[in-house]
Amino acid sequence: MEGGASVTLPGAPGPTITAISEALTDDARAAFLDRLLGAMPAERLAAILRRHGFTVSASTIRTYRRSVRRAGGDALE
Repeated sequence: MEGGASVTLPGAPGPTITAISEALTDDARAAFLDRLLGAMPAERLAAILRRHGFTVSASTIRTYRRSVRRAGGDALE
């Protein structure tokens, strides 16, 4: 996987979510962002990421989603 930053995360993501995003290719990063800010349950997203070698808790995902909502960022549906 190659890093890059053409797709940026809204808000102020913590180090875990930032590291995952930076480790992905542009296409994978766009898909990650779609799922991160979408309706996929945090537990499911965390499990998928673990299967691909990224350690992140569902709690970290939920905390990031809440921070984006509070900041008025992308709508989480």
